[in-house]
Amino acid sequence: MFKEKILIAEDDEEDVDLFKDVLTDLACNFTLEVAANGMELMKMLETSAVLPELIFLDLNMPLKNGMLCLEEIKANQRWKDIKIIILSTSSHQDQKKAAYDKGADFYIVKLSNYSDFKNSIAACLIKAGSQPKINY
Repeated sequence: MFKEKILIAEDDEEDVDLFKDVLTDLACNFTLEVAANGMELMKMLETSAVLPELIFLDLNMPLKNGMLCLEEIKANQRWKDIKIIILSTSSHQDQKKAAYDKGADFYIVKLSNYSDFKNSIAACLIKAGSQPKINY
């Protein structure tokens, strides 16, 4: 079970609120921090005394996109072991392959169906070592 923190890098406030709702429904034990863009994410990592165990990373963000952030995180000795879950509206296989090639641990397509999105998040959390409570 995660006891430290999870970070989400997402520029769309509605998507952040949806993500928070999902994590609340899954009853995860963590502290959630939000970065509104890629530059803010990287600054948070540089200045953080306690690194997140997971980063949910949107690919399409202003100032620095998620793919560039992913590359920088995986190239940094201090950050390279943080699990990265990509959040994207794209389901294109080329984009998924590129994310996995650069070190992403999981890739979730943002779904319009809340239940499917929640189940996708829960599956990633379980694979990453958390124990969310899943109510169907």
